[in-house]
Parts: sequence; structure tokens; C-alpha cells
Amino acid sequence: MDLGQYVMPDGVERVVRGFPARQAIPELVDKFGYKAPYLVASRTLNRETDAVAEIRHALGSRVVGSTDDVGEHAPVTNILSAAQQIADADADVMVAIGGGSVLDFSKFVQLAISERAFTREALLAFQLKLSPDGTETVCTSTASPSIRQIAVPTTLAAAEWTPSGTPLDTVTGRKVHLRAVRGAPRAIVYDPEMLVHTPKRLLYASAIRGLDHSINSYLSIRPHPLVDLISLEAVRLYLANLPRLAENPCDREALGACQLATWYTGMGNVTMAAMHGFSHYMVHILAPHIGAGHSETAAPLMLAQARWLEEQPTPRYKDLLRATLPNHRSLADALESLLGLLGLPTSLSELGATVKQVEEIVPLAMRHPSLTRHSVRPLEDEQELMRVVEMAL
Repeated sequence: MDLGQYVMPDGVERVVRGFPARQAIPELVDKFGYKAPYLVASRTLNRETDAVAEIRHALGSRVVGSTDDVGEHAPVTNILSAAQQIADADADVMVAIGGGSVLDFSKFVQLAISERAFTREALLAFQLKLSPDGTETVCTSTASPSIRQIAVPTTLAAAEWTPSGTPLDTVTGRKVHLRAVRGAPRAIVYDPEMLVHTPKRLLYASAIRGLDHSINSYLSIRPHPLVDLISLEAVRLYLANLPRLAENPCDREALGACQLATWYTGMGNVTMAAMHGFSHYMVHILAPHIGAGHSETAAPLMLAQARWLEEQPTPRYKDLLRATLPNHRSLADALESLLGLLGLPTSLSELGATVKQVEEIVPLAMRHPSLTRHSVRPLEDEQELMRVVEMAL
């Protein structure tokens, strides 16, 4: 991407905020002219709350089917099964209600249906590839989307803003990187009431992942003025409102403010994702290897990155502190305090990770095209990367 160029989100046309999802979804379905919506939801939300049922009731007889068989990390086997069911139902839009796994899952279902890729081999043929100069990833899918999604996010990590993601290949146990043409939702509905149903640990962890994205966007080696503006505001909103949620998890105003931070984070992250630091990418590699949640793994890695960057603070790092923290506190201290307040891990060992597991994954991490390339403080070799990750242990 050329310096100074801003890439708009691939597919997002409309964002709705301040209206209940049960009201906004039918209006969006009508506005876009859809006739046969298919609901994709998280299992817990669907089976233990009325939230999905209320949206289904509001859509009425137009609903042609639903599934909550998504699974953590969106396993490829589940994607293929749902893609076939949704194609057979002749659905013309997915209404995705849930966290990052649900929203990513729907992107990959879109990819499978649009490319008629209903087997593991066919779907994995569309993994992202490196550009000839090795500086960015290139989408290998070319099919125009034959189905889209309208998203109702119930977490705060900004998965709704990207056309890509990393589902789990259950054969290898590793993440794969897929992207659909116009894969981001056509519309996003931010309803704070939906977040009340999200398990608190999951909600807080996803917000920390969003915070990690916004910090990385601002500290990018290739900054952009718009991204700087919205990333700093996102950091400020997360840091101001997450402590309020720790005190009162049902604080609608704080929930809405965190959704606004996620909106800003997503708009920044879409264009700057290829320029993020190691904490952004190490999560994709480490989480499935240690069998931990994606967002929870982000917490100690984000903290370790802050500690590592503070050893050699750059001018932009100092600007981040001045803009977002009172009294110019250490970012690492502020993050550690916040994680403690939210009851989230400050070390990988709290997630069951061992030194041996980390040592096994470091050589693979060094081969990642973006993990070391874009760090604001260069990562030179395996020993340096291991030293940073040890700060997270």
C-alpha cells in the first residue's frame, strides 16, 4: 500500500447505532431488498437468551433457516457444513449475531458459496498469498459474492470490519488465512443491549483485543493521519470505559462507548492491518498452539509488547502516552492494572502455556510475513522474538 493511501473497508455500506437490533435488522433487510435471510448465531446467545429469537420473530416467515453450529475459532469443517446448508436453503443474506468467531464464520461461508468450494481442499485453495515483493497478502478469490452478511456484533474486537480472518483447519490444528471479496458485512448494527448477554470474560477479552489493534494502528511504521486520529480516540475510549464495565457490566453508556471505540478501531485496523506489530500476529500463531482463546491470548502479548517497546520508546510511543494516559504513565503499567481490574491474564502461564510450547512456535512465527516485518522496534532474530514472548510468560 502506498504511503498515505487509505483503503476503505471491503464491503461495509452502512453502520447503525442507537437502535435495537430487533428493529434495525428487518429495516436493513427491506432496504437492501433481501427476501430469504438465514440466521447464524453463537450457541450460547441462541440457546440461553431471547436475543436471537427476538430478531427471528421480527423477521417473521422470511427466515429460511438458522444455525448455531459455529465453534471456537470457526473450524473449517463447520464452515463447509453450514455453507452447504445455506446454499441448499436458497438464502440471499446471512444475519450474523455473535462475536468474532460468528462474524468470521459468515465471511468464510460467503467465500465457500461464492466460489462453490464445498470441500476442505477447495476452500483452502483460496488462502491468501504473499505479493511478489513479499510486503503484503493478496486475496486469491475473485468471485463476486453471491451472498452477504448483516452483522450484529456481541464482542468488541472489530472482526466486523475486515473481509478476512483465520479459521481453524481441524486437520492440521493450525489457523489458515482466508479473505472473501467484499467479505466484511454489508451493514453493521451496534446495539449495546446485545453485549449484556455476552459472558463478561469474553466481552472484556475482546475489548482488550480491540485495544491492542488500536495501539498497533497508532504505532504503525507507516502511519496515516485519519488512522492516527481515530486510533487515539479508540484507545482513550477503551481505557476510560472498561474500568466502568468492571464496576458495572450492564452500564449501557459504557458499553455503547466501547462499541464506538470498536468502530474507530475497525476503521483504522482495516487499512493498517498489514503494518501492525508482533502482538497482532503472534495471537494467530500462539492461541491455537496452546489451546487458548484468541482474545485472551492477546492480553499478555499486548502487555509484553508494551514492556518491550518501553525499553526503547519512540516519539510516536511517547505521543500515545501523552494523548491517552494521565500523568504520562507507563503504558505497560496502565495495561497491567486494567487487565487485573477486568480479571484477565497478564501472563501466558495463566493460560497454561509452557516455555516448551513457546519455543516450539517461535521458528514458525519468524516465518510469518508480517510478524517481524512491521514492528516499530525491529525484531531481528529468533532470540529477540523469544525474549519478547518470555516477557509474556
